[in-house]
Amino acid sequence: MTFLPTDFESVPCDLCGADAPNVRYRKNGFTIVECSRCGMVYTNPRLKSEKIGELYDADYFKGHGFDKSIDYVGDVDSYGKEKSNYTLNDWDLDTIASMLRTPLPQPPPLGRGGGALLEIGCGTGVFLAKAREHGFECAGLELSSYAAEFVRKMGIPVETKAIEEANFPENSWDVIVMREVIEHLPHPMESLRTIHKWLKPGGVLFMATGNYDCPERKLRGSDWFYFMPEGHLYYFSNRTMAKYLRKAGFRTIRVTNQGDLLMEMLRKYGVLESGEPSPGNILKRMVFQLVRDVNHFISSGMRVYAVK
Repeated sequence: MTFLPTDFESVPCDLCGADAPNVRYRKNGFTIVECSRCGMVYTNPRLKSEKIGELYDADYFKGHGFDKSIDYVGDVDSYGKEKSNYTLNDWDLDTIASMLRTPLPQPPPLGRGGGALLEIGCGTGVFLAKAREHGFECAGLELSSYAAEFVRKMGIPVETKAIEEANFPENSWDVIVMREVIEHLPHPMESLRTIHKWLKPGGVLFMATGNYDCPERKLRGSDWFYFMPEGHLYYFSNRTMAKYLRKAGFRTIRVTNQGDLLMEMLRKYGVLESGEPSPGNILKRMVFQLVRDVNHFISSGMRVYAVK
């Protein structure tokens, strides 16, 4: 896709408001900068919102857009084939459930008693389908009408709106999920404050995104796989993520460098146990903790948990 100079806009730092960027990288005709005041890293200038919206067509969800690492349409087929398997989505949901003020018992009957869960940027709905199996009352928010149709076919309600357009009551959700979404948002601080209002007291926000401080970025520079400045507008470190969440009003914040690669290895070899955020078996728990510790220093991914 070719972009014109009029397709771009320059913005100040969303985290601290300063307009003092230092250029860190250049990629695909875009500039990635670091705020000289707070250290937040972001794309600047960036595409205007209407131009960004054009990126998320059917090809994007099939892995043919600016992010070649995804295939959300293929994930729907995989979900149908692996429905009975314990997946990383299951583990994420077990971890979320353990953080709720009143932990869930064994998953209740489908769609009853697990609490209200909203996924923002739910794509084709695979995570929501898993959450429903865990007993959550699920709904989605998804900008793409194409992707939202997959969610509706699963029988899960979804609104095709941006966060700022949605009108959920305050204190209405037990869990809000944003997996690989916050880096796409034009105004993360505003969005996080809105999400904080939507969550019930004791409610949990779960997010996954890239880890800017990972060794791979330091070694590969502008070739780091997560630098996709067409659609990735922000790049978070543990420190800047925690600062965002504190400013948005969250009281309990846990930022972990836990990408999928090593966690998938634990799942494959049976270290992760269904229904538990960490293994009950002492030997498995030791392996689990060791891998988590290693992952903290090498992972390119970040899992974030915040409690209202």
